[in-house]
Amino acid sequence: MKKFIIGIDLDDVLADFMPAYLYLAHKRFGRPPIGSMPVDWEWSNILPSKEDQALVWQDVSAIPNFWETLNVMEGASFSKLNEMDRNHTVYFPTARVEVHGPASAAKQSASWIRAQFGIEFPAVFAAYEKKPMAIALKYDYFIDDRPKNCIDIHDALPNCKVYLKDSSHNQAFVCPEWLVRVRDFNQFAHIVNNASREE
Repeated sequence: MKKFIIGIDLDDVLADFMPAYLYLAHKRFGRPPIGSMPVDWEWSNILPSKEDQALVWQDVSAIPNFWETLNVMEGASFSKLNEMDRNHTVYFPTARVEVHGPASAAKQSASWIRAQFGIEFPAVFAAYEKKPMAIALKYDYFIDDRPKNCIDIHDALPNCKVYLKDSSHNQAFVCPEWLVRVRDFNQFAHIVNNASREE
């Protein structure tokens, strides 16, 4: 069985961040309607004002241990991530703001992964730029819901197999031939685990 180095984004891949953020937006502004989802990265259909977005981020930052409160994303199963972690080297790069509480965003994220997926020592890196980390860690596989991050990783590591996790906010993005769109984390895990057994 071949061992891979894998980078897995957290928000909207493993963690269901968007509903939590939009609930706080609705609580503050009375909009968008509960259940709404953005159609692009500018959130043009639900919360287009950067000033309004910044106010909601303030609300996020004020919630103690916010990153430990998120639900698991549909299509991200305990067993699939555990199998991947047992057989490979897995890193969790994430762009997360610091929030109220004694632990950093990275430590809160690691605690969440431990609680939700049973991984005892998850390697979490909180940074807005994922490219330098990718160069240092030399991923074989990578998954993210943001096209820009996928492009950055491909530019840094042309041999890395990069996957875009399907989301409402990336539907307009047309994937180049090197980028594969998957419906959820479990589909990505299935691809990686099968490739490991075949090589």
